[in-house]
Amino acid sequence: MLLDISCSTPLANYKILSNSITPRPIAWISTISNAGVINLAPFSFFAPLCATPMIFGISIMNKSNGDIKDTLLNAKMTKIATICSVQHDFLESMKQTSEELPYNVSETDTYKINTKMISDRYPPIVDGCLVAFFCDFKDILNFSETSSTLILEANKVFIDDSIYAENLNFSVENVGRVGKGFI
Repeated sequence: MLLDISCSTPLANYKILSNSITPRPIAWISTISNAGVINLAPFSFFAPLCATPMIFGISIMNKSNGDIKDTLLNAKMTKIATICSVQHDFLESMKQTSEELPYNVSETDTYKINTKMISDRYPPIVDGCLVAFFCDFKDILNFSETSSTLILEANKVFIDDSIYAENLNFSVENVGRVGKGFI
């Protein structure tokens, strides 16, 4: 089957990519609203774009009602975000945080997810997270009306002492997306 992407819908394009580019790491992104509410959301359309400077791209589709997702809105307003790795122990919590909640309703409060402040300048990490990147807002690329690509630049990285090695040869078994499932 040869499909013409120019005739495809945004949802169809998402399904094609999400089911064929696998496995994909999941970025659990922590942001804080101007009102101080912690937002925590998973994104599987996430990738490092450059090592120096350390740049990440996160593709963020709009909410089902067409509104901009809280992560994008908060990062744009506060100019900061924290990218947390997702280990297998967090799989159920991560799935819960993918549910759409009203703006300024915290996933961490709603789903009883403990967080920990590592840096007083950036949003908290999920307590027990093994690797986290503390990022500054760089840009938003808009390729369509239904999604945006958030560009973040990491300025600090947290590596848990349980896996840290001075030579930086450490291993993390993160959750990845494979089609509709996880590995």
